[in-house]
Amino acid sequence: MQRSEPDIRLLFVRIKEGDKEAFNRLFRLKYEALLSFAKNYLGDTGKAGEVVSDLFVWLWLNRAQVAEIDSPDIYLFKSVKNRCLNALRNKNKVVPIDEQPLPVQPSADNTPLSLMEHKELSARLHALIENLPTQQRQVFKMIKESGLSARQTAKILDLSQRTVETHLYKAVKKLEEEIFLYLGYSPRKKQMKKMLAVLW
Repeated sequence: MQRSEPDIRLLFVRIKEGDKEAFNRLFRLKYEALLSFAKNYLGDTGKAGEVVSDLFVWLWLNRAQVAEIDSPDIYLFKSVKNRCLNALRNKNKVVPIDEQPLPVQPSADNTPLSLMEHKELSARLHALIENLPTQQRQVFKMIKESGLSARQTAKILDLSQRTVETHLYKAVKKLEEEIFLYLGYSPRKKQMKKMLAVLW
């Protein structure tokens, strides 16, 4: 679920005043999403963790400046992106595909067969997401997994909002088509969208 920017801005104001609890809360709210984002660039969880931790250390040491940041969510993701790109430039590495598992939320029908089918479909959908073109995969994960808006994603990736929305549309359309093929039949569109919403 997407968290509202005003809440994050308030945390930034409190951090500027030296509030350690506000800093810890920001860390708990954003660490996992930033780590997943960093892994898209670096592949390695350990290196991604170093980048994100380094950003939080920098934020605390430079807390006098953070209250001036207008869009904290965008600032955090852009900072991680820039640090990852610097790390890649320094090591002259190719960006590998991230291997974050897709969260599984079984339906109310918890029979062993339904759970097995859900697990199978979830694994299939995860594999399909990983095989999307790079930009589509990145946009899809930022919006559907990290909870960012299309506008925020566009600013972070230096793309137009329209381009981001197009990438998301193409990604969802491709996933729907592949799931249709995998199931062997074509459920009604509404049912399909509901299924995808549960799985991501």
